Order: sequence, then C-alpha cells, then structure tokens
Amino acid sequence: MFTVTEKAAQALSQFLQNEGKGDHGLRVVAQAGGCCGPAYGLFLEKERAPGDLVVEAGSVKIYVDQMSSTLLSEAKLDFTDGPEPAFYIDNPNSPQGGSCGCGSSEGKDSSSNSNGCGCGCGH
Repeated sequence: MFTVTEKAAQALSQFLQNEGKGDHGLRVVAQAGGCCGPAYGLFLEKERAPGDLVVEAGSVKIYVDQMSSTLLSEAKLDFTDGPEPAFYIDNPNSPQGGSCGCGSSEGKDSSSNSNGCGCGCGH
C-alpha cells in the first residue's frame, strides 16, 4: 500500500496552508515507463475522483487512481528539506541507477527523463 512519511505529511500540510489551499489534497499519479520505471506526477486537487484510493496522512489526504495504485503499491511519498526542498516518491519496485534494456549504455544523458535513468533512451 502507498504510504506517506510523517516528514512528508507535515511538509505537505504546511505547504497547503501557505498556499491557502488547506481544503485540497495531493493527487499522486504514476505512469508505466520504459526501461527506467514509472514516471510520477504530483497535483493539488480539491476532491477525490470516483474509485480513488485515499491515503490519510495527518490532516492531509492523498488521492491515488486505481491504475497508479498498482505501480505505487509499495512506494512512499517522502520529503527532503536540504538545500533544495522537494517531495519525492521512493519506490522499491522501480529500477534504480539507470539499468536499461534499450541497448544504450548507462550514463549517456540522465536528463532525458525524470527518474534519473542514465541510459539516454528517453523512456
């Protein structure tokens, strides 16, 4: 089941309050990707959609559609507050480090996708 760390829940609650959107929740979307695993999206939404999995984390609600919930079954939303604060998805089922089945070598162009895949194939 998709989970949210306490740190991420607190940061998200603070963010929503600062934005004047305390009545909103966070939609987490995962799309099956190429050789580097799923691509993720985070969006603010006021209401859940029919069929959504709703994860409550403190005072915050996280909405996950049925297709995304399969890809996020063991993942968690976390937050880093270093020099560049950010929310991120930690998914143990996603390939790490750019292992690629497209035939390209690792490390060519990790900017080609959002998962840090180093194969350069753009998937």
